[in-house]
Amino acid sequence: MNVLIDASNKKYKIIEKEFLPLNWGIYWHKKFETWKYDVYDERNVFCFGRGVLPIVGGYRLIFSFRSPLWDGFHFSAMGGAGYVFKNTGLKNVAIIGRCENPSLLILDGEEDSLKVDFLEVKENFNRVYELSGYVLELFNEKNFRAFVVGPAAIKTNMGAIFSQTVRNGKFVEGSEDWAARGGGGSVLYRAHNILGVVFYGKTKKEKCLKHIVEEHYKKPYSKVILENTKKYRYHEETKTGGTLGNNYYIIRDLVPIFNWRTPYISREDRVMFLRKILEFIVNRFNKESIEPRKWTNCGEPCPVLCKKYRRGLKADYEPYESNGPLIGVFDIYAADKVVHTVDSLGFDAIEFGNLCSWAFELLDVGLLKPEEVGIEKPIFDINKFKDDEEILKNSNHNAEQAVKLANIVAYNKNEIGKILSLGKRKASKIFNEKFKDRIKDKKFNDYAVYVPFGENGEISPTMYWAIGNFMPYLIQGKYLTYYESGIFLEPEELAERSVERIFEEIALENLGICRFQRRWVAPILEKLLKEVSNIDLKSAIDELIKDICEYDKKLGYPTLVENERVKDLIVIGAHEFENEKWAKEFEKDREGKLNEYIKRVLDKYSELLGIDWRIKS
Repeated sequence: MNVLIDASNKKYKIIEKEFLPLNWGIYWHKKFETWKYDVYDERNVFCFGRGVLPIVGGYRLIFSFRSPLWDGFHFSAMGGAGYVFKNTGLKNVAIIGRCENPSLLILDGEEDSLKVDFLEVKENFNRVYELSGYVLELFNEKNFRAFVVGPAAIKTNMGAIFSQTVRNGKFVEGSEDWAARGGGGSVLYRAHNILGVVFYGKTKKEKCLKHIVEEHYKKPYSKVILENTKKYRYHEETKTGGTLGNNYYIIRDLVPIFNWRTPYISREDRVMFLRKILEFIVNRFNKESIEPRKWTNCGEPCPVLCKKYRRGLKADYEPYESNGPLIGVFDIYAADKVVHTVDSLGFDAIEFGNLCSWAFELLDVGLLKPEEVGIEKPIFDINKFKDDEEILKNSNHNAEQAVKLANIVAYNKNEIGKILSLGKRKASKIFNEKFKDRIKDKKFNDYAVYVPFGENGEISPTMYWAIGNFMPYLIQGKYLTYYESGIFLEPEELAERSVERIFEEIALENLGICRFQRRWVAPILEKLLKEVSNIDLKSAIDELIKDICEYDKKLGYPTLVENERVKDLIVIGAHEFENEKWAKEFEKDREGKLNEYIKRVLDKYSELLGIDWRIKS
């Protein structure tokens, strides 16, 4: 059962046809022709749906919307929330229209038929946790879960969606989860005036698929899961667990630091910074989270316990990297201040960290002035991070400025904060004109790192110096690309490996499956799906990709790299990653060969996906 809800008149319509979550989302965007309207028009339908497979890792909520950042169709996933959402009896929800006043949407599945209601919220909340706590007080007698937005959703394009597991009337420490990429929280609030969605119902019995897993692997179900998720639970080789514990050992000195200045920093200095990251971030994380086994899950009965928490909140690589080393913060205690502020304001942490690091570098080179931004000048000179005392002191200074900036941007406290709240690409265009007398050689956008789409769309890449992260693909800012650091491939091979990732990742997302479970799930995905659905997965994915392409081409087009920092990440990457052929090609004709490389990637990408997502001459 699916439902289309009109927030304007509070009416709803039950839709019985079977949809996978992303096919459901793009279906309504095409039907309502949302490309015709402003991204915050009430017709920008906000969709979400749950995982369809009753397996460990199969209970994610998948959100889809037209993104205020990317400008095209985008989607984001939230762990565990589908485990309670299934009790409503619903599979997918679509919201159009706009509440007259800020409200909560209530989905009640306790009776034989669905009840849909709206609860007006008159209070103002300055933190996402305050709103979440307010919902808990109202519904703590129910077996409920909710997702809500924070202040960043009200005045920025970077609003995320937050949820936390509730057990026995209390929040489970460390279990918070986010659907953050693309600004879905901003769409939910600014297009529909909805602060959050609360859902509950009667426990539903599901089909058991455990036997299929055990028959395929000839091992007990739990053993299959744990053997294939060591990185996220605990890895004996690194003696740590989770993404924050393990990723720095994988990425090593290629980690993005100081607004992606990594290509310009000597390997000797990069290794020094890596050692300090391991000492002041990873080791402290291990002592406070891994060793005392402060591990939990996202709310479904999963033994991986991927959520490693300390000081009351979970700690993952992407938020701590983008609001840590990327902004010149190499101490976990300093990074805590930033991450906890960014989270409490309801930002997409990756997006804010990239915005903040860009603003920091603009201040460092003098294109912006501290008195305009409303913060002190950050310390972005690597020569001022030479010993432990300097590293800890300057990390704390940068963290304090980032906390101030987060509040300035979230609440649009001044003109610069309001411009920054639009995102890096839109802000760059305004700054390039507003401060054109300050531009000497590089423009404002030349210091920014993003993947462009059309005239104004953009999104920050995931936090890996990987060539596939900078290609103007149909969907970016997620893992629908080949994101291996330290490898420079021929353009056609990069496209081939990226398309392999696309098919695997989009299948997992469309089925609402946790990507941490991908190693054991992927080989038996279609066999599992046949047990509970008549949908042909390959056909659904092919149709989805073509529909997204058709939709997005009504809004924009793939765009060549337009900023010097990203160009350098690719060009210097060829040399750094020891591809002598392309390093020499770029030396001869940097711009021409870079454009050729990207065009060839997209030509092969289009061919393999059966779409036309090519760079136009």
